[in-house]
Amino acid sequence: MLKTLENIKKLPRTPGIYKFSDSTGKIIYIGKAINLRNRVLSYLRPNNQLDAKTRAMVKKARYVNFIKVFSDFEALVLESVLIRKYLPGYNIIWRDDKHYIYIKITGDKFPGVLLARHENNDRSLYFGPFPSKAVATDILGIIRKIFPFCNQNPTAKRACFYTHLGLCNPCPAIVRKTSGEEYRIYRSQYLENIRNIKDLLKAKSARLIKKLSDEMMEFSNQQKFERAIIMRERIEKLEYLNFKRFSALSYIENPYLSQKTHQKELTQLSEILRIYFPGLQVVKRIECYDISNISGTSSAGSMVTFVAGEPDKNYYRRFHIKRLNTPNDFAMLEEVMERRLKHKNWPLPDLFVLDGGKPQLQKIISVFKKNNISVPLIGLAKIEEELVIPSGDNNFIKIKLPKGSPALNLMKRIRDEAHRFAHKYHELIRMKNLTNLFA
Repeated sequence: MLKTLENIKKLPRTPGIYKFSDSTGKIIYIGKAINLRNRVLSYLRPNNQLDAKTRAMVKKARYVNFIKVFSDFEALVLESVLIRKYLPGYNIIWRDDKHYIYIKITGDKFPGVLLARHENNDRSLYFGPFPSKAVATDILGIIRKIFPFCNQNPTAKRACFYTHLGLCNPCPAIVRKTSGEEYRIYRSQYLENIRNIKDLLKAKSARLIKKLSDEMMEFSNQQKFERAIIMRERIEKLEYLNFKRFSALSYIENPYLSQKTHQKELTQLSEILRIYFPGLQVVKRIECYDISNISGTSSAGSMVTFVAGEPDKNYYRRFHIKRLNTPNDFAMLEEVMERRLKHKNWPLPDLFVLDGGKPQLQKIISVFKKNNISVPLIGLAKIEEELVIPSGDNNFIKIKLPKGSPALNLMKRIRDEAHRFAHKYHELIRMKNLTNLFA
């Protein structure tokens, strides 16, 4: 490859697609990755660790280009579109057979969601085509966790395997055994899931989120709290799926869309915060902190670092809480920050962010005073998604940014990443404790 190892090591650790080209510039392979750098580096392994087809492709490749996206779901969709557009030789070789894959929703009384090789002239609805079975299966796997569906034979009399995993609920085989009002309610729930899947595949997720929000409020008002919680969880998953979603065409027309969006987010955030922190010029490096525990046990803290709007995992840090084993997130956050500030070799950010509001900020302000830290500090309150900014003499200003504003999108993305990283370490600690308990 003409791209040197050093250049490939500079690839971003973000989701995206990569394109290998030959010496003439012709694209010979397109792939997707959750982590572009690691995925492309995997092709530089010794030849004896690669299969024959991969070795042949790597030998022919001379250039590698990439397009960054915001999520693995976007990478799936963009990869599918680009493969259909360019028909790279090695993607064709590795295709399952001569036909692309469609997602098929049958026209049965209880519609099934299946994979198909052809669009048949029947009552079914088809989405696609997708370049491979793996891509279509990945997409359905993501959707199924939000809206359960059935794909077993419609004449089956027993509940399908996925029922026990919560991925087919309500299962048509069970619904058929009911009658009267119970049958009507369950069938209605199943058909609603199918309608939602259709809307999602038609890229109508914004309308879908609004509908689910209305249903959540209605269930809450009716004190049907279990149903309201289900709606809320679906909304959260959809918002993650839909977060800063751009169409594949948008990325094709503007390969630097991700970078430009990040710059817009940082510019708006800097302009907002400069009013309250006059010495702040441009926010480029941000650290965010969160705590994860169950009733004070297996407690973990996280520090995630974003540079130029993107995660820099070289500067992620995790903390096993040592001082407490009782529920006190504020004191745990204080411990994490004190331990972080002891590392003088870790560069200070332009902005500290906490997952929380006034109580969390008060704890960290006292830590900053002890350590003579004057870096701007803000919180992101969970309920109203408000920025909480210290304003001297124990006063705090709350700023509610418009939903969908670039600055808010950036803050939510960083906060959610801090939450994910803390929760992952908490689960690891908990599993180790359980293993030791039964050792």
